[in-house]
Amino acid sequence: MKPKKKKETSNQYINVADIKNNILYTKDNHIIAFIKLDTVSITTMSKTDINILTKTLSSEFASVKINLRMLKISKPVDISKLSNSYRQMYRDCENLKRKELLREATMFLHKYSVNGNELENEYYFIVRQKLSNIDEIEKIAKSIARKFETGKIKASLCTTEEIARLCNLFTNTSYGNIEAMDLEDSISIINDEEI
Repeated sequence: MKPKKKKETSNQYINVADIKNNILYTKDNHIIAFIKLDTVSITTMSKTDINILTKTLSSEFASVKINLRMLKISKPVDISKLSNSYRQMYRDCENLKRKELLREATMFLHKYSVNGNELENEYYFIVRQKLSNIDEIEKIAKSIARKFETGKIKASLCTTEEIARLCNLFTNTSYGNIEAMDLEDSISIINDEEI
């Protein structure tokens, strides 16, 4: 009888020991907190507003003594909810002119999504500390988030599920856009034959 081949998880190949209480624990004894920023479109801002934002953030971050890492993730714009909403309004609508406008809007969205050229960016700042600083890392991450909010940029600490989703982007991209996932179901299995 042929011995059963051992299945391996992708977690064996990355530096993640655990994710709990909104903190990522690494195998090399570090802890990481992630801060997600809302996107800011400077194309809609005046030069004066851009200068004010730059000066505000510069003064806020002048006192930061730790190294911050930034992570930018680009992904196709998800317009499925909007498209479904337009389709439902089209079905429910009785006004012919409005129905025509909804049909054109739905067709435009379809063309927009098919070409795949439009991307949305997500920005994260990463705070990394030695494992001994568990109590301090959350204070630091909240302080960093407040500094962004002083510049009117919404920032929030990532939850355990959001951190797991970020990790899965690098190990299993099919989980990138899932809104709610079971952490146990998100573990990738690699067969020996695939390696």
